[in-house]
This record gives sequence, C-alpha cells and structure tokens, in this order.
Amino acid sequence: MTTELSPDKDRLLEKLVADGRFPNRQQALDRAVDLLREEAETVEDLREGLASIDRGEGIRLADAERELRIKFGFSKDA
Repeated sequence: MTTELSPDKDRLLEKLVADGRFPNRQQALDRAVDLLREEAETVEDLREGLASIDRGEGIRLADAERELRIKFGFSKDA
C-alpha cells in the first residue's frame, strides 16, 4: 500500500535517514507506526485504569507506593 506524505513529513523522514537515525525510510515509517500503536495501547490502559477507579477498585496512593517499594526492594519492610 502506498501512502502520500505531506512535504514536511517527507523531509523529516529523509533527514532522519540522512542523519543515520534509521537505515531507510521503511524502518523509520515502521517505527512511527509502532509508536502510534504503543500510544493507542497506553491510552486504552489509562482508560481502563480510570474506569477501575470509578468502580471503586483503586487503592490509596500511599499503599501503592509502599507495595511498590517492597516489591522492588526500596524499603526496610522488604
């Protein structure tokens, strides 16, 4: 599938390749699509989290912080 890019976006792709950030246009475009997918997944995760809080399923921030400190070994409680 071929897609037309705006001149600004086309110049950006060319610059990224010329600067050595990507070996070719296709890999730069692939990374851009990967970032869009990651963004969409993050937004969905945030929506799910907010819905969970709205349902009363959340925990207090202090409790979450304590649990994370214990889990990752940053607390005397571990």
